[in-house]
Amino acid sequence: MKIWIQFCLIALAFAYPAVGQSVSDPARIEVYITPYYNSDGPVIEVGGFSKGLAAKNEPEFVETILKMKQSWGELRFPEMYVAAIRLYDLGFRNESTYWFYSAQYRGRLFASLVDQEKIGSIGVPAFELVQAANAFQQLAGPYINGYAFGDLDRLVQIVERVQKENKTVPDLEKLYPGVTFKRRLEWNSANDSLNQGLAKFLSMLKDQKTSLKKTRIENGTEAKFSKLTNKEFPSGPIR
Repeated sequence: MKIWIQFCLIALAFAYPAVGQSVSDPARIEVYITPYYNSDGPVIEVGGFSKGLAAKNEPEFVETILKMKQSWGELRFPEMYVAAIRLYDLGFRNESTYWFYSAQYRGRLFASLVDQEKIGSIGVPAFELVQAANAFQQLAGPYINGYAFGDLDRLVQIVERVQKENKTVPDLEKLYPGVTFKRRLEWNSANDSLNQGLAKFLSMLKDQKTSLKKTRIENGTEAKFSKLTNKEFPSGPIR
């Protein structure tokens, strides 16, 4: 129950920038999350895909995203969050929403399965990754949810896809070497709880369409984000 409440509170808060981070330009995500992402540049440090994600040349960027999709099961949540941010900035905002919710799921699963007794503190990988997951949600969330909540039917479809794709737990020990996790026999139950939480979040989205829309209009979020457009992400490389 706790997990689904967290999903609802986080998404609802970030759907309305007045509650979360101030958004000056809704078309561009301006954030700094050390050491992974700095919107000035941008400067990106998430491993092998960094150069392509930072590319200002759209075909190179698209090619990088397509390569990441081919390695979907091996992606860590920081690089998925960065991809979501860059997709948003380049106008692929529906695709960005999918990447953002996928990254959020993996980040929350990571945080729920880290061995809290061995998480360490500043400078320790487990601690730094948990802090990064929170930072990406808090800083990028107001932009992406500000856009995504403008079309709840589409958002529901995206979240349903994320839920369906996360029925099984990836090999976290392989993805995050140096991090100590809870016993493997606890992994499936933690993921089941997270997945069930997402189902309840979906129910909330479906049941509260009218009130969500009304709140967006009243607090100015609808006016701020409604002018944003979306480019459909290509299924193959741009030549």
